[in-house]
Amino acid sequence: MSFKIKDKVVISKTPLRISFLGGGTDMPYFYKKNGGMTVSCAINKYIYVLVKKHSHSTEKYRLNYSITENVNSINMIKNLRIKETLKFFKIDFPLYINTISDLPSNSGLGSSSSFTVGLIRALNSLLGLTMSVSELAEAAFNIEKKIVGDDIGKQDHYAAAFGGFNRINYKKNDQISINPINLSEIKKNKIEKNLLLLWTGQTRSADKILSLQKKNFKKNLTNLINIKNLAYVFDKEIRRPVINIKELGKIVDQSWELKKTFANSISNKLVNKIYKVSKLSGSYGGKLLGAGSGGFFLFLANKDSQKKIKKKLNSYMNVQFQIENHGSKTIFIGE
Repeated sequence: MSFKIKDKVVISKTPLRISFLGGGTDMPYFYKKNGGMTVSCAINKYIYVLVKKHSHSTEKYRLNYSITENVNSINMIKNLRIKETLKFFKIDFPLYINTISDLPSNSGLGSSSSFTVGLIRALNSLLGLTMSVSELAEAAFNIEKKIVGDDIGKQDHYAAAFGGFNRINYKKNDQISINPINLSEIKKNKIEKNLLLLWTGQTRSADKILSLQKKNFKKNLTNLINIKNLAYVFDKEIRRPVINIKELGKIVDQSWELKKTFANSISNKLVNKIYKVSKLSGSYGGKLLGAGSGGFFLFLANKDSQKKIKKKLNSYMNVQFQIENHGSKTIFIGE
């Protein structure tokens, strides 16, 4: 692929996401037989990716993320998402890549997928290419699938690419449909005020947990179908004229109890302790975000209950956030 581009700088901004219901039903091995559905929203916490063609270093590829890599060949790159993305675009010129995240990686907020979506978005702008939002999400999914195999769903890529609060349907014919949940400002504010995001302080590798879930697929099939049905109930409930946080919390709580049965590693003593404290403090329900075992906890709780939870779990960081309506976008192009 040959492009006439100057030494310009491009920066993309891609949101992280919160998944409420349906995780696991976005796996192709499930939805191609049973159909799938997730409900999630993007949040105003982001991953920024900077890309720049350069000619001022002896190293062809200069990469800064949690570590620094300076290499002369794409095949030497250790970061598999960067490596496969550069291969996807057939990049053959010197390139500098830098990334910054508002929140820790491997924490259940879809950061890996947001990074991949953001890198593709930035390279599109650098190369002067155009991709639809769906093409962006699918490209990110296919790149990550090369890395982790079939043990990956599509929810995170679509949430990062589209942004907003959505019901996403995964059809048996592999078609994906985005169904926005349009919230009035009053409903949006009520939801945001009754959500508590708590950082457990533990990161984890989602790949191993998701691989184990796939091995247990036949055993988990009934509960996966039940989780999909709960996603429909949640979607219907949240679209009502008046938001009932208690009812939404109960639905999330039911889903979390089902999800814990998928693999022993999804929960642990710390996770169970945090959840028990939240319930005793008045939480309507909650879940560990992402694959499980660590990362961020999401609770649906009113103001008084949130105060109690934060007091009893004061060693765990509380992160304030809002729903983000926009998906991945280029925010800067310069020289």
